[in-house]
Amino acid sequence: AISCLTALLNYVMGVVKKALLSKKKATGEEILRASQCLVNTCGVLLVWYHLTPAPAALLSIAQLYGGQYKDFLTPYNVDIFVGSLKETDEITIKTTLKILKRVIGTDPVLLQSMLSGTKHQLNQAILSVKSSHPTLVGLSDEVSKLILKCETERIINSTSFFFDDR
Repeated sequence: AISCLTALLNYVMGVVKKALLSKKKATGEEILRASQCLVNTCGVLLVWYHLTPAPAALLSIAQLYGGQYKDFLTPYNVDIFVGSLKETDEITIKTTLKILKRVIGTDPVLLQSMLSGTKHQLNQAILSVKSSHPTLVGLSDEVSKLILKCETERIINSTSFFFDDR
């Protein structure tokens, strides 16, 4: 079932890319809207994340829809991502980092709503990846910078009312 979903997502991604490359932006957006129900499969994919095809399917959803699945970064799901970052399989780790990069990069509000302990746990796992997988340092740094940027923006936004000159 997960393999079929992955194939369907890859097909949708291919059709959307072709539509966007042919300058038919409206067509690409229509396809994304029509297939948006696929976002609802994220919960199931996260539960089965340890199975080989699930990370690839989740990455496809993240690439197509970004942070539209609002439960991407719940404490339970972050535990799943942290666990996968502790794996020895570099492909799984790389896929997880790409998912995090896309989700955080497209919807920083998701990250801002995370509990600080969960963010710390995620940051620790990313630091561990940097030390144990030298080939993934660049991608790990990108995710770390996005987390830091979102955290900095949250702090700035929460203190900006002190400096409002109205």
